[in-house]
Amino acid sequence: MCKSSVAIVACGSYNQDEVNDAVKKGISLLGGIEQFCRSGEKILLKPNVLWGTDPERCVVTHPSVFKAVALLLQDHGVKLQYGDSPAGLQTSAQAMQKPGFNRIAAELNMEHGDFDHGRNVTFPEGIFCKQLFLVNAVFNSDGLVSLPKLKTHGLTRMTGAVKNQYGCIPGLVKGEYHARLTDVYDFSKLLVDINRFIKPRLYVMDAVYAMEGNGPQSGEPKKVGALLFSDDPVALDSTACRLIDLNPDFVPTIVEGVKGGLGVSSADAIHLIGEPIDNLISADFKVVKAAPVVLPQNGILRQIRSSFTPRPVINKEKCIQCLRCLKSCPVDPKALSCKDNQKIPRFDYKNCIRCFCCQEVCPEKAISIREPLLKKLFPVVSYISLFMANRYSKKQKENR
Repeated sequence: MCKSSVAIVACGSYNQDEVNDAVKKGISLLGGIEQFCRSGEKILLKPNVLWGTDPERCVVTHPSVFKAVALLLQDHGVKLQYGDSPAGLQTSAQAMQKPGFNRIAAELNMEHGDFDHGRNVTFPEGIFCKQLFLVNAVFNSDGLVSLPKLKTHGLTRMTGAVKNQYGCIPGLVKGEYHARLTDVYDFSKLLVDINRFIKPRLYVMDAVYAMEGNGPQSGEPKKVGALLFSDDPVALDSTACRLIDLNPDFVPTIVEGVKGGLGVSSADAIHLIGEPIDNLISADFKVVKAAPVVLPQNGILRQIRSSFTPRPVINKEKCIQCLRCLKSCPVDPKALSCKDNQKIPRFDYKNCIRCFCCQEVCPEKAISIREPLLKKLFPVVSYISLFMANRYSKKQKENR
């Protein structure tokens, strides 16, 4: 059986020289940069830039990793574009400014790709989506190199190589997809099809410092001390899960990635090279170690399950009333509102689809994901209710 290779390289800091050496070593372990691109090609560099923030907060791919990969590609004679489509109302250029990507790009004479506009494309080979709406930058390059950041995620448990390409959907269109695909496994199938269409040449994951806890924006930095490299995003994410002591079977993007033929997740199907993984496992990494719960479409079951499933909660003391949460809510009617001259938004959980877009864009860590009181008080009733709802949902899908 042909295994997918994942290279693990220890990297203790974001010192540029140390990161440069680690990137060269990791790509060399995979056979060299010539395995992934040719001289003269235009390659799109896609970091994870959820929101333009200080890179030390670990919200974004660290710019030193971005620069190291860019330098290696340029040395190989590659022309470079870069960019990402952030969450919320920022433009790509605005999001790239504060972390320092624009400054590095200017130094290296890199072109900023168009991540603010896009177009529909037909994808007959799509397993779940036959039509995709993607940014123009994807179509204006010969290939893409993905630079994900290892972080926790309220919806998909962790965000990494597979989910990074969601930033290839422009602006508020991402919210429209969330509103349409309320089942996290259906949403993950979309991500798999995006990756299958774009076919990134290489994935380089920044796990020098990851984000644990209330990710992907409101968590805390946690040192893992590694960079990971692969051309298989599912194998890469599965390896990252094992680094943070998370079962890959709890991550919908991995589960659907295997089903969709995007990659492999079994440890037996992955060839690890470089640093032994046991030297870097972070057993105390704060991440939810359970599969996500899916809300059924049925009204009664949805209400029952909603009472026992995790939900976003606003800390009024931390809220600065920026209303990003309200603006980012993709459903209509919205699950948040400011009624009767209230300055702090309130949730209407009957409308909430648990996409956690609100929590994802909050700049002040004011929104967290909490277990409902009913689940804490009645764990047995909670288990039975969720079990029955799960069985009903599966039967409904089988009958479609």
